[in-house]
Parts: sequence; structure tokens; C-alpha cells
Amino acid sequence: MSIIAGIWAAALTPVTGDLEPDAAKAISYCRELLENGCDGINVLGTTGEAMSFSVEQRVQYMRTLASSGLPMARMMAGTGAAALDDAVDLTRTALACGFAATLIMPPFFYREASDDGVVAFFEALIARAKPPRRSVLLYNFPRMSGVVLHADLVDRLVAASGDRIFGMKDSSNDARLQAEVIARFPGLSIFPGSELDLAEAKKRGATGCISGSVALWPQLAKNVFESGDEAQASELGRRRALLDGVPLVGAMRYLVASLRGEPEWERAMPPQEALSVEQRERLDRALASVRDAETIVSQ
Repeated sequence: MSIIAGIWAAALTPVTGDLEPDAAKAISYCRELLENGCDGINVLGTTGEAMSFSVEQRVQYMRTLASSGLPMARMMAGTGAAALDDAVDLTRTALACGFAATLIMPPFFYREASDDGVVAFFEALIARAKPPRRSVLLYNFPRMSGVVLHADLVDRLVAASGDRIFGMKDSSNDARLQAEVIARFPGLSIFPGSELDLAEAKKRGATGCISGSVALWPQLAKNVFESGDEAQASELGRRRALLDGVPLVGAMRYLVASLRGEPEWERAMPPQEALSVEQRERLDRALASVRDAETIVSQ
């Protein structure tokens, strides 16, 4: 499989007026992100509202992206689902389409699931989907899934997978957890789900970052990860902090729509909602501060 490292944008999924994934719009957007600093793109993740689409919609979306000419070695797809067979079908499709990796969240809804239950789910998924070596990325996002992929559980999942699991995206952004997993498995790739402390994450051994908001400033994030420049790292952290306190999917949709001059990017899948007037005004001020900073840097 391809080496996955560096700055990966967790991309929005554009939505048509009929509430279908708009693959044509996504293709051009992904190309632009890859041209403007992203090492890769993660589609159908949390920012991409994957769990709000049916299996059939996600399958068709993946197939359309895969046939578009996008460099599939720089693309990964979220294939997690609450139902085992759904996760298997999605994972098989992503790999058959040529995605470089599948990002898989633990089964959710039954939040009292034990470690044994989570391991059994992944064992069955791997046995049925038969992913190739180093093609599965665990997705730790307990705020959304209700399941914590703590270090002992990661141990068990990696052991049970053979050589299929190559790393973990940690959207809990728990520096201690990341350091512990890296210490136990030096060869495991760890990706924080936020660029807020990207330079420090690299120092503790992170392989890169998979984040929705890096799509707003991919080149800056790439520069920080590659150079560790303290001034740029401080500016990156400042920008990411501007989004705190506002729903991230709504914020990303509003900012992408504003930056591109394409208001249809604000359209989301229910239950996501458009931002309030107050939230929009707050983000307008934040965007102005980013533009001011870029003007100063370019002078």
C-alpha cells in the first residue's frame, strides 16, 4: 500500500438540492486541495458527514471519485458503520476502488460495548473484507462513537489484525494516548485529528494530521509539519483556535462557501444546520484576521 503521511484534509461532502452527495463538485475541490498543500484527502469522514448518508450513497460516491482521475494513492475513505455488514461492504468497495486506506470507526450506538466486543467486530470485519496489509487506519473519536480506543485496546486490535492495521487517527487529540501508543508500537502511524499543536505532535512521533480545518490553510499546515517553524506553528494554532465554539461542519461549510463564492457549499445533510447570524459574523471576523495575516506575510 502507499505510504500515508503528512497533511490530509478531512473533506466536506458537497450536497445537492435533493440531499445527494455531489461527487462532481467534490472532485474539483479535492484536486484543488491536493494542488494547494495537502498530501492527501480523507473523504466520508466526520467532517464529510458520512454517517448521514446511506451505504448505497457512500458506495456510489466512492466509485465516482475513483473513476475521476484523482490520484487514489493520495485518497482514503471512511468506511465505519454501526452494522458489521455495512462496514464490510464499504471497506470492500473502498479497497476495490483503489483508495490508499480505509478509516474505520468502532461500532457505535451500543456505547456499553466491551473491549472484547470491539475486538470481535474488527476481527469479523477483517475476516470478511480481507483488506491487504497496512490498509486499515483506526479512528478514535469517542465523543462521536462512544468508544475509547485506549492503548491496551489498540494493542489487541493491532495484534488481531495481522498486518492490516497501520495506524490510528486520534480525534480525541489526547497527547498522552498518542505518546503511549507510539511508545508501544514505534512503527504505528499516528495522526491527530487537529492541527492545533501540530509541531508538538510531530515531536512526539506523529506521522501527520488528518483534519477538516486544514483544508482552510493546507500550505501553512504543511510548512509547520515539515519545518517546525515556531512562528508558523503559532499562527497555525491561532487560526485553528478561531473555530472553537462554533460547530465545525457548519463552520467549514460557511467558510468554504465564502472563500469559493459558492453558497451551495453551505447545504448540509440533516441534522446538520446552517450557522446562525451571530456565528457567521464571528467567522467573518476570524476570516478577516487570517487574510490580514496573509497580507502581512506576503509583503
